[in-house]
Amino acid sequence: MSDRPLRNTRRTFLASSALEALSAATTGATAAATDETVAPTATVDCSTVSVDDWGSARSARAVFEDGSFVDVGDGTPETFGASGRVIESVTFADFDGTEWTTTNDATDCDPGEKSVTFTDSRATVRPGQFQEMDGYPGKLISQVDLHFVDGTSQEKVHLDGPQSPDGITGVYRGTGEYAGKVVEAIEIFHDLDYVTHYVRNPAAEQYLLGKDTCQERLIEVMGATEGAVDYEFTVEGPVRAVTLSDGRGASPGGNDAVSTSGDATTVSGSTGNPGYSDVYAVGGPITDFAQTGGDGDYVRREAEWRVVEDTAPATDLLAVVATEQGEVAYEFTVDGTVRPIGNVGPKRSAAGNDEVTDNGDATVTVSGFTGNAGYGDTYAVTGDVTDFTRTGGDAAVRIDYNGHERTPEELVSRH
Repeated sequence: MSDRPLRNTRRTFLASSALEALSAATTGATAAATDETVAPTATVDCSTVSVDDWGSARSARAVFEDGSFVDVGDGTPETFGASGRVIESVTFADFDGTEWTTTNDATDCDPGEKSVTFTDSRATVRPGQFQEMDGYPGKLISQVDLHFVDGTSQEKVHLDGPQSPDGITGVYRGTGEYAGKVVEAIEIFHDLDYVTHYVRNPAAEQYLLGKDTCQERLIEVMGATEGAVDYEFTVEGPVRAVTLSDGRGASPGGNDAVSTSGDATTVSGSTGNPGYSDVYAVGGPITDFAQTGGDGDYVRREAEWRVVEDTAPATDLLAVVATEQGEVAYEFTVDGTVRPIGNVGPKRSAAGNDEVTDNGDATVTVSGFTGNAGYGDTYAVTGDVTDFTRTGGDAAVRIDYNGHERTPEELVSRH
């Protein structure tokens, strides 16, 4: 537990958005307290901030080790925080921009059970998350938003009148066009002290891949046939080269180049041969894309590996992933072709214990084996999946189809 004087610094207090919260710099000149400026006194105890005296401060932000945060926008609660998450630092601010920051020197603590938990596509919120509430106003305005790893968001709740946090607790998942999307974070706001809870989903990291934030999205240009593919595209916004594995990554300074002119970025590159690709994180819309040379076919994918352009026969990505310790044996049949993908990283690449058998009737059967949480096998599938069966093992398993979670029944019935 940390109970020590707070550093008094003067800098801009960023409290307007999740993106600013995750990227705010901590620079600024030291400012001495004056008769009009009274430093707050507070204690950081693992997942909770206890405030003895707010002093001149009227807003605060607790940032947690997992990138989550709690903002107090305009108020003076005695406590705030997030059960089950370890505080990294706390910053208080007054209305003039003066800030006081303290860090938690005891991060090896036990934060207890989480009040907000996740699966890939679902968030569950419990009342214990709202440590700042020791009483409830007669009327409470609140809002809940889900943010997804592809950079989109969906408003789930906008209430005017609940008497307690029970009005904004519950289970949240994407619906409609957002159904099945992987949740990057849940953002909860209420107007008692204007508090915002931004809680990140730890399961999203494997889907964010090389992205810094959910506002970026990944663009991949992958060879689909033997032969070179030269390409060029323009983006209204920034572009970064990303490396996912030995065979999947752009090479600035090599045969790939990124150049900026004003607000536009132009990327030119060369790839080719099945399974090899160039990957970029982009921060704006693509305004132009063209193959400028080479005789190979290619697949261009975006966000959660959604295919947006394909000069070869339609190919989908199917991954079978264990979600807990244990073994998983499986078998599926495709009316078409299947190719094991061996260059998607050490946890997701198909291996020697996975077999593709040609049945001689234009169908193929895949027999595979995986195990342990987060490990799985990935395949490029051209054609319809007509059957998927678990043949052994007792570990829980997830099927990802083009970045979306599917049950075996959904996988087969979608064709």
